[in-house]
Order: sequence, then structure tokens, then C-alpha cells
Amino acid sequence: MSILHTTGLVAGHYQCRSLSETLPVFTDLLAMEIVEQKAGEATLKHPNTDWRLIVHEGGADAPEKSFDNHYGFRVARHEEVEAAWKYIEANKEKYHLSKITKPQSAHFAYSIYFREPGGNHLEIEYYNPGGAQHGRAHTAGHWDKPLTDERLSERGYLPQAFTHGTLQCDDIERSRRFYTEVLGLEILAGFNNAQYIKHASAPWYIVVLKRSPRQYLAPVNRFTLQMGSAAEVEQAHREFSAKGEAVGITELGNLDTINGKTSFIFCDLDKNWWELTS
Repeated sequence: MSILHTTGLVAGHYQCRSLSETLPVFTDLLAMEIVEQKAGEATLKHPNTDWRLIVHEGGADAPEKSFDNHYGFRVARHEEVEAAWKYIEANKEKYHLSKITKPQSAHFAYSIYFREPGGNHLEIEYYNPGGAQHGRAHTAGHWDKPLTDERLSERGYLPQAFTHGTLQCDDIERSRRFYTEVLGLEILAGFNNAQYIKHASAPWYIVVLKRSPRQYLAPVNRFTLQMGSAAEVEQAHREFSAKGEAVGITELGNLDTINGKTSFIFCDLDKNWWELTS
């Protein structure tokens, strides 16, 4: 039984330098759509994936994130990874991309990585879905109906889902207890210095990597968990205020209600940031 009873992992938050430079990378190269935009912030969604990516504009001084702090997108066929690499390599100047890796295999995935101009890394991956039969549940398909998009398909690749985000941690066993006993998340898989965590309601996941030394991110880079009501969020805030330190809450933000949604942010024992919202 966990402390929090959440209904979903509903969003990731991501800081870039300039929305005008970063958003085309998501919309033109990764099949994302802008569902809401206001000054300094845009909410993105992939047509085949319900969770959101909320991109915050941090200006020229927004820090460079490490390779470990990335978000990933999945294609349906092995050869699409190579097609994506060729297209992104050919258009790197147009989109101000750098650190583009050649297709490579790691953690049972075949993928490429690249850095967008906002200081963040992104991944395009392929998994053989048969891996799910061998205990690697994160390799299972993330979509019921394949996406079609003539504009992207002409390039030889089409991101079918927005699959994962990443975090770093200090101690895998200690962190695992926090994710399951406090946040109520599931452990999908784990090997070497990596573990995969998710909410029971949906397939997207977070890869948590043990690293030393490691990079600590600002609160603007966080994941959002949702609860069933504002009253539940308020109760969670009271519990964290009373006994948060004992369960691994190292910082606790104020309780806020904006546009009818009650929320607060908090920092875990690994100095990673989370948000709880109604």
C-alpha cells in the first residue's frame, strides 16, 4: 500500500531556451502537436499518446542537460531508426541540432540520440515487441492503431508514440522503495544501473539511471502525477508536511489552485522534482 493513490502519470515538464527554436523539432521531426500555448510555455501531445509534454522557455541561460536527461519516441520498424538518422543528419543545420549519434543498440533498444537547440537530448527508438514475452514489459507496443502521416512517412520514419522520460538517481534500491511505497508507481524492469518505472494506468514510463557524479535539475524539469480530487491533493500535502522527511520528501512546495486545479511540487530523496495535481 503506497502513500499516494494517483490516477495517472499525466505530464512531463521540460525547459528549453527558446520556444521558437525548440517547438519545430517536436512538431516537424517527432509528430507532436501543440495543444496549448501561452507566453513562455507550450503544451505538446503526440496523436497516439495521452500524456503531455509541457515545454517551458528559460531563455539563453537555461542549462545544458546531460545525455541521461532525455525524452524518447518510438518507431514501428527497425529500419526507420536509420532513416530518421539520415533525415536528421541532413537537416541538422535547419533545426540547429547537434550531438547526433549513429544508430546504436543499448538496453535492448535500437536508437539514435540528438540534442535540440534548447539544451536537451531526444531519442528515436525501436524495440522488438517480442521482448515483452521475456520480462521486458517496456518493449511492448504503445499504440493500438498505427499513426499515418504522409509528410513524415515520406522521410522513411514516423514516430508512433511518445514513450518515456528519464531521471538520474543515487541509489537504485532506495529509490525503488520511494517510487513504489510513496508514489505508488510500478517497477517495469531493471538491469545494470537502470530501472523502468510507470503508472499502472498507461504504458509510458520513466527510465531511472544510477549515476555518480550526476546532474541535479531545476524544479521546472519534473513529472506530474494526478489524483482524483483537489481534496486528495490537499490531504497529500498535509501528509508530506507532517512526515515528508521520514518518507523521502526533501523539499515541499506551496499548495496552489490555478484555473480550478489544485497542485504542489515536491523534491524526492534523489533531488528529482515531481508535481501532484487534481
